[in-house]
Amino acid sequence: MSEITKQDLIEIIHDISHKIDELVAKSAKNEKQIEDLKSQNKDLKQNNQDTLEQIKEYIQELEQIRNHYVDSNNNSE
Repeated sequence: MSEITKQDLIEIIHDISHKIDELVAKSAKNEKQIEDLKSQNKDLKQNNQDTLEQIKEYIQELEQIRNHYVDSNNNSE
């Protein structure tokens, strides 16, 4: 069995340190992506709500037009 030298341990520690730095950087990048996705999701939810409100308004307008048309036809008979 071969002996592990002080230099071997130093190299292992440097390698571990480098890998930890890579993981920390990757974690920070992932956190940024998560925050971006949360922001996009919030914007999409608001846009969907705005669109839904607009659709409801259009439906009300169409119902008013229909009612007016029905009333006009009933009055002309």
